[in-house]
Amino acid sequence: MPTEMLTKPIPSDPAIDTPAPRDEVREWAREHVEHVRKLKRNVAIYLLGITTLSGIWALAEWQDHGGLERLSGNGNPGDWEPWIFYVAAIWGFFVVLDALKVYFDRPTTQTEIDRAVDRLERKR
Repeated sequence: MPTEMLTKPIPSDPAIDTPAPRDEVREWAREHVEHVRKLKRNVAIYLLGITTLSGIWALAEWQDHGGLERLSGNGNPGDWEPWIFYVAAIWGFFVVLDALKVYFDRPTTQTEIDRAVDRLERKR
């Protein structure tokens, strides 16, 4: 066995090493579809959860304070504690963040990569 075979790296075929652009786009599209599916599931869970919690909240407040006259947290008769609104707002905030992530998700183009490389080279 020749010694030069042992010390020289074997050249690789660039066509095999780098995925085709179509494959990259297909992979991004698959991931995007998964994110959209996850978002739809999260929205459905949010709506079902808030509907269930609202029913529990209304029943508990009705039993504790009677009819709905006003919302407050000081425990007077007729005063309902609005904790359900805090839960809905915080949970909804995270669902909206998820929706924004899915909406603004897009593949990186070669032009954007070239622009970033040019900008970094100018800073040197």
